[in-house]
Amino acid sequence: MGFLDNLFGGDKPTQKNIDKLVVRVKERYAQPEYRREAMDKLIAMATPEAITGVLARFTVVAQSPHWDEEEKRWLVDQLAGLGEPARSALLAFLKKADHIAFAAKALQRLDKPEQFVADLIACLTARPPEDHRSIQGKAELVAALADTNDARARDAVVPYLDDHSDDVRCASVDALERLWALAGDTSAAQDKLRAAITDDARSARVLRHTAGAMQRLGVAVDPTKALAPAVAEDFVVKDGKLQPAHAA
Repeated sequence: MGFLDNLFGGDKPTQKNIDKLVVRVKERYAQPEYRREAMDKLIAMATPEAITGVLARFTVVAQSPHWDEEEKRWLVDQLAGLGEPARSALLAFLKKADHIAFAAKALQRLDKPEQFVADLIACLTARPPEDHRSIQGKAELVAALADTNDARARDAVVPYLDDHSDDVRCASVDALERLWALAGDTSAAQDKLRAAITDDARSARVLRHTAGAMQRLGVAVDPTKALAPAVAEDFVVKDGKLQPAHAA
């Protein structure tokens, strides 16, 4: 196979050859060596199209969890060595793909910390809360921002408390809780959280998740506003804050 590829130009960075290699990269039931050889060839081509193609490996979960993790970590290392061409491809990928956690790790290796946070925020805002097509990608970007320990990340996730997806809403609540103590104004986040727990159109899962975070953070609530039923089942307002109903 390799001899014939070389003989007939199989290693040349034509779109046809790249497409064939991407198919191999995404073969989840193949042996690891089969996918690795295809990734090696794409990385060696080093064209923008080839680098974009090899990123498809992040979108597939291989049959073996061990090799899936190993291959993705290996690819992160390879991308980190490619410099700016990889960075450009990763930014485009992070703005539209799902399964972006390893791609974010690769970008972090290429960026300075300040730039990394700015890049993640740009990739998240490219997927607005009303976008129904990229639930997992948004949730994973929010989780990546939660790991940055940067107040800009906290502010960026606030609009996603109103995302159409429960998964994204819960991820945003988790991110806020992790980043809450950082310096800066949290009034916009507090307003969103307070509005959320009175909105009975939200799912019980989101309401309880939000209320639990507010109770732990000590966010003040308006005792004159009725809590959504799913919140009122587990929490009461005492001294202007949420408390577990069983502890009241």
